[in-house]
Amino acid sequence: YRVKTIELRHLRYVAAAAEHGSFRQAALAEGVRVSAISRRIRDLEDDVGATLFIRHSAGVRLTQAGQHFVSRKRHALRQIDIATQEAGANGRGEIGLLRIRVDSGWVQNSTLSAPFTCFSIYIRL
Repeated sequence: YRVKTIELRHLRYVAAAAEHGSFRQAALAEGVRVSAISRRIRDLEDDVGATLFIRHSAGVRLTQAGQHFVSRKRHALRQIDIATQEAGANGRGEIGLLRIRVDSGWVQNSTLSAPFTCFSIYIRL
């Protein structure tokens, strides 16, 4: 079974609805219409084959499947956020890999007695 492509914004809608307990409050927090939140979550539920929320007049509540999904989703979104931040920092030269080649003759004549010619240092500024 293959799930259709899930967009990050749809995952954020699920997170907002779970956090606020209401599609209306989630829509306000995300700056979109309630119908967009409701429709995207319904599409996502259809794609994954499980009801994620119990809908009632006072709002919404996660089902057991929804609780499991949100738990996994939060971890996935954290990993995506970290990857995005690290890629940006790397692109700006704030982090990266610095390779320093050391002449083996210099190493033998110095206080370092290790038989290496190259080492790597990972620098995070």
